[in-house]
Amino acid sequence: MIEQILALREKGYSFRKVASELDTTVGKVQYRYQKHLQQQENPDHVDDEKVHFLQSIPASYDRDEVTLLPQSPTVIHAFWELSGSLRQMSEHQCRLPWHELRKQLRVYDCTMIDFNGHNGHRYFDIEIPEMTNNWTIHGLEPNRTYMVDFGVITRQHTFLSLLRSNAIDTPRSTDSQKGLHVNAVYEWKQGQSNEPKWLEHFSTYSYYETVK
Repeated sequence: MIEQILALREKGYSFRKVASELDTTVGKVQYRYQKHLQQQENPDHVDDEKVHFLQSIPASYDRDEVTLLPQSPTVIHAFWELSGSLRQMSEHQCRLPWHELRKQLRVYDCTMIDFNGHNGHRYFDIEIPEMTNNWTIHGLEPNRTYMVDFGVITRQHTFLSLLRSNAIDTPRSTDSQKGLHVNAVYEWKQGQSNEPKWLEHFSTYSYYETVK
């Protein structure tokens, strides 16, 4: 399956489009892709017959995308890709070469809200070393919804968001958290709210995602 995923990604397909083409879920596609990245970092664990194929896979497909995967009720993993054109745009906007720009992740808690980039319950920042394309984020809360922006720090010391991730829910850690959103579901079913509050909706900012 990973060979098919990589081939479609090389054509510029988003994870959603890949999942549709392979008649599977986005989560399964993202999981297989993440396992592939881990195997590239640890080639000793790759089967011998796949070594030649994996060595022919490019490290980047020149697209703009941030993807989140759950690891535990308090941990998620983020990985991202940036195109050359987006880097050039950032350099022009900030008047600094890309390697001099400080990279940062901004992690938002957007549980049960229609997130617009400014109305999260809370957020925190993680400074990212140069030449890094993935990061494990710890210290989250179970049964919450998170989104992550990848951006840079401008010369005015402000955060310039370049990419926004998918929304992801951290798993429950205890049985007592079951039914936490039951009131929101009931209000939606009774017509007391126009949108199901337990779902997250992408803003127009998500135009960065490649769609084919």
